[in-house]
Amino acid sequence: MHRIGEVAELARVSIRLLRHYDEVGLLVPSGRSEGGYRLYSRADLQRLQQILFYRTLEFPLDEIRRLMTAPAFDRHAALLQQRELIRGRAQQLDAVLALIDRTIADIDPETGLEKSTMSTKEMFEVFPELKQQDIDEAEARWGHSDAWKQSAARSRHYRKEDWERMKQEASEVNARLETVFTAGHAPDSLEAVTAIDAARELITRWHYDCSKDFHVRLTEMTSNDARFVKNIDRNCPGLAAWMARAAQANLAAG
Repeated sequence: MHRIGEVAELARVSIRLLRHYDEVGLLVPSGRSEGGYRLYSRADLQRLQQILFYRTLEFPLDEIRRLMTAPAFDRHAALLQQRELIRGRAQQLDAVLALIDRTIADIDPETGLEKSTMSTKEMFEVFPELKQQDIDEAEARWGHSDAWKQSAARSRHYRKEDWERMKQEASEVNARLETVFTAGHAPDSLEAVTAIDAARELITRWHYDCSKDFHVRLTEMTSNDARFVKNIDRNCPGLAAWMARAAQANLAAG
């Protein structure tokens, strides 16, 4: 058994954080000393490790607690899911890191000028695709709609920190969808419906009022467009179609 100070030092977290995890029921120590100090078992340390894996993946604390306090929570299965998510991110970061190294190597340190050994295509090949024709197509398709106008009106007032916060929230929502999907939950399960509704609420919060009915049509459209499917299914093949079915279940749930 380890006292709270020892655990804080081992895991490189604060004592205050461990106390908070106890208070919210996420990591309740298995025992107490005669003096009332928290005592953590090996199983408690394993649970803390699992929490920190989720935090590394930028899962919000409420989502971690929901996942890890679920009756059907399986540590081994969760570790496998976390490994896949981290592996996907590592591959993406490795590609960006390699591009940075190549870009550095392409600069003459004495003159600061490019040696032009890298093609223009290679300069941008690791970044996600965002083509003007896609933007033009989207505007032609939805530009007359109230949703498009509402989204455009909102985005005009967003500052840099707003875009950063929206990006962070989107990352958390997408990670949650991928986790629920890879865990094997059916599209009409409570986990799936809750996750897909969080995606719908993200749209409402940042872009336009997205009803459940509209979200069904939106996910059906993206699941039938190869360009969207390629992006959505990048880490989890089949996710786009699963999201469309989850949106339908969310609508049916009322």
